[in-house]
Amino acid sequence: MGTLQFVTLDVFTINAYEGNPLAVIKVPAALRSSLTKERKQLIAREFNLSETVFLHENRLTDAQNEWTIDIFTTQDELPFAGHPTIGSACYMLNGHEPGRQVSGTFITKAGRVPILREPSKIGNGLARVQADVPHNVHIHYHTLGDLRNPIPGLSNNPVLARAEMDAALVSIVKGMTFLLVQLDNLEMLAQVEVVGTELSFHGLLDHAKGWDLGFVAKYYYVIEDTLYVNGYGIGDDKVQRIRTRMIESTMEDPATGSAACALGSYLALRQNRTRKFEVTQGVEMGRKSVIGVEVVVDKEGRRVESVKLSGSAVLVMEGTLRI
Repeated sequence: MGTLQFVTLDVFTINAYEGNPLAVIKVPAALRSSLTKERKQLIAREFNLSETVFLHENRLTDAQNEWTIDIFTTQDELPFAGHPTIGSACYMLNGHEPGRQVSGTFITKAGRVPILREPSKIGNGLARVQADVPHNVHIHYHTLGDLRNPIPGLSNNPVLARAEMDAALVSIVKGMTFLLVQLDNLEMLAQVEVVGTELSFHGLLDHAKGWDLGFVAKYYYVIEDTLYVNGYGIGDDKVQRIRTRMIESTMEDPATGSAACALGSYLALRQNRTRKFEVTQGVEMGRKSVIGVEVVVDKEGRRVESVKLSGSAVLVMEGTLRI
């Protein structure tokens, strides 16, 4: 079929070689129906990044501020993921593409995602972007502690393993679930290791209406201080700072927007109030990432009404791939 243009960006950072790398592949409208899911999966495997985005360029008859994106890991297609959404939004809204749009909408497998470039620059000439992410927050009934048999994939550290056993399992949407493991301090967070064995969640996730399918990973977190931040991009209000690490089977992820959204939603529901969070991840990997999350709950504090994910990204590479 010829060639496709691609870029790579480091997401949730303003500095190249920090944050979470992302490949964005531009798919011309003429190839929209002929570039198969199987071919996209092979291309994503070739890039070998945590996620690769296929950004479908508009036809003349399409809405010019709407773009369809497909998100792939090296193994599967995802309905939604945070760092691919923010990275792609930064690419489309921060002047890398003609038009200089300040807002638009991504069409994802999980639904429509409005995106917006914030007016103020935060460094290196970059602006933060914000996405209203799809959400269907579900806190699962069981924990790992409900399993009676030995559980492969638990941490080798008994203190961490106990925290994993007590942790809540929370889905931000169907197919994206995280074990939210709260730790007491940064010293404990530094002891988190990639175990190398996939943690089995079989029988733990709620079976009704498909909540037991899809991606599951461990997300460790330490709640730090609360501060007032001026010009943060989500209002001059209290922001809860959190340090996190995400482990999935044999790898660690430097920035996981969907996990940050799941964690923010869980904490806002537990506290029965609207909350804003600054989530820092990837420090232990040498790829510091800063993720903004705002969760709005209803008056009773029992239901999530909106989740806004924000961050920045810096362009690193541009090139052409053969297909």
